[in-house]
Amino acid sequence: MKNAELLQKKSDKTEKAEIRKEKKSLYEIFTEYKTMIYSSVFFAAGLLCGALLYKNCRTDALDEIIKTAAGNDFLNLFINNLGFYFLVFALTVLLGICLVGFPIINAVPLIIGVQAGLEIAYYYLNFGFKGFGYCILMIAPFVSSFLTVIVYTVSLSSELSRKIYDLTIGKKDAAEKIEYKKYMKKYLLYAIMIVIVALVNSGITAALSGIITIG
Repeated sequence: MKNAELLQKKSDKTEKAEIRKEKKSLYEIFTEYKTMIYSSVFFAAGLLCGALLYKNCRTDALDEIIKTAAGNDFLNLFINNLGFYFLVFALTVLLGICLVGFPIINAVPLIIGVQAGLEIAYYYLNFGFKGFGYCILMIAPFVSSFLTVIVYTVSLSSELSRKIYDLTIGKKDAAEKIEYKKYMKKYLLYAIMIVIVALVNSGITAALSGIITIG
């Protein structure tokens, strides 16, 4: 009888330990992927905001801006895409070298979401399901590519900003140096990737403009 009770107690302890371990594992998973999770949430919020903004503030001027930005000329497309991409990228880098940048860096994908939401709402409300299909084929792949690069940049900037903050308030040893060269190399790599995404986006959109048409 005593042996059975001891075995039951051991079993209960093991079960509790496994539950604690499982909880810890879930927390660790969240911590590991928190940048991706936050970025996805803010991007989704941006999509909703962009769609609602277009629906409630729909004007001919706004339509003209979206149409011009999504023109068929390669050079025009490239300049527009690269300009927007680098604006978001520069903001992310700037927040990375900012003392208190890390709490708000994860909100950067909100900007991408708003821009994408405006475009999707424009095509859907003006062209119906045909417009939505156009967004899936011609907009979503490039937004996803750009968002992926920005998520990695957000993660890097968040890490750098946190280190600067910890050193400033004395959480870490002042003798500990931040390897800025390592961060600059990664930023340069992400910048090159953004240029490639802009080139591919502009090239494919211009090339397929005569095949995939809308309106």
